[in-house]
Amino acid sequence: MIIKEAFMKNFGKFHNERIEFQQGINIVYGGNESGKTTLYTFLQGVFFGIRRKRGLASRTDTYSKCLPWENPSWYEGSVLFQAGEKDFRLERNFEKNAREAELYCVTDGEKMSVQEGDLEMLLGGATQRIYENTAAVGQLKSRTKEGLTAELREYLANFQTEGDFRMDLEGAGQLLREKRKEWEKAEREASESKEKALEKLRDRIQYTREEIQNLEERLERLGDGAIRQKERKIADEEAREGLSFGIAAACLFFLLAGGAAVLFFKVSWMILFLILIAEGVLLMGYLGSRRGTDREQRKEEEKTASEEARKKGQRLSYEENLQDKRNQLFNLQEELEELENDNDQILKAEEEARSIALAEKMLEKAAGNLQSRKGNFLKDRVWEILDELTGHKYQGGIIDENFQIRLDTGDKYVELHQISQGTVEQVYFALRMAAGELLCREEELPVLLDETFAMYDDERLMAALKWLYGNRKQVILFTCTNREIQMLEKLKLPWHLVSI
Repeated sequence: MIIKEAFMKNFGKFHNERIEFQQGINIVYGGNESGKTTLYTFLQGVFFGIRRKRGLASRTDTYSKCLPWENPSWYEGSVLFQAGEKDFRLERNFEKNAREAELYCVTDGEKMSVQEGDLEMLLGGATQRIYENTAAVGQLKSRTKEGLTAELREYLANFQTEGDFRMDLEGAGQLLREKRKEWEKAEREASESKEKALEKLRDRIQYTREEIQNLEERLERLGDGAIRQKERKIADEEAREGLSFGIAAACLFFLLAGGAAVLFFKVSWMILFLILIAEGVLLMGYLGSRRGTDREQRKEEEKTASEEARKKGQRLSYEENLQDKRNQLFNLQEELEELENDNDQILKAEEEARSIALAEKMLEKAAGNLQSRKGNFLKDRVWEILDELTGHKYQGGIIDENFQIRLDTGDKYVELHQISQGTVEQVYFALRMAAGELLCREEELPVLLDETFAMYDDERLMAALKWLYGNRKQVILFTCTNREIQMLEKLKLPWHLVSI
């Protein structure tokens, strides 16, 4: 990408200010308070917007600092830039309630859509965060050596842990973790549901067994009652037959005794007659009693028959119910066996959870390999750039797991606190440039440098300018001195001056 023109219609101190840039190195030269940092902020803000903070912080944030001096509500501008072989114009109104930025393809005369990602595509997917941490380098001259060293370590730690901002590996891992937890939850719920169903079936089986036992006991009691009733009937019949036989025998005995007395002892026939009358009365009484007994017996037999019919019906009902309960018990036992062996839902959830866990491990491994490759690329490229910047003084080094950096002097490794602040800034610059190459491969963005080389000596400055000219399509360097111009002239490198 090449920025061709910046038009600050109303931004900070600038009003209808049009500034042109060229490919290669552009020197934006101006004294203090001339608006260099304002232009630097505009070039970033027009592509990515300027967020306004809330509360007290809004009084001193970037949005407020760059408010137009005149007509603050009229807060806008545009840039003309080249991407690929075409020219584009991006217009942005910075007012907080304004519409989204508008993008036009000047070459084709076509309006494009920022909302649908056309600008993001032209920027190669780079976000403001990527740009601010790679190609856009602010002022470092106010930093202490210790502060710069700490920031460098923090920068590297953030890069290593976050990697390529366009590849959301952590998001993918989080999605997999959520899916795994869902299947693990489904597995637990399926297991709990199965256990509850098994417990319910076991309770029903136990209850059915108790019902069967109860019915069997009732049938047994019905059988015992029928036997006892039959035994009582037989005993009553035997008692009646014994009484009849006893009465008949007694009558016969007295009749024979009376006859013998009349024949042998010459007793009056009257005795025999009286005996006969007594026996007749006895027999008539017995027969009357027998008829009454027979009537009672018939009633009892009718009652017994009715009771037996009732009990028979009850027995049949019990037997049918018992058979139904036994069939129900058989079916419940089969259902229990099937349920005990039915683990399809649980096994499916287990398999899904295992598969996702495996995918997590593979993603983690792939992410580690990718991170390792990116980390290796970053480290190798940092040392290559630093080698050029330092005139081959530092050709390599170590970046350990704690993000501590040690430089290889050829004789030994030295930590950053052991070297000069100028060299630390060179490491910082090399790291940002290498990260930019890694994260902005699809579209190289213009390098913005706001007083970045204020702490560089002439040798370091010449090395940095030479490297930028040979490795970047466009550099916009903001400075309040003419050192950069003198070094470019000395190196005989072409450059474009922008005076503000």
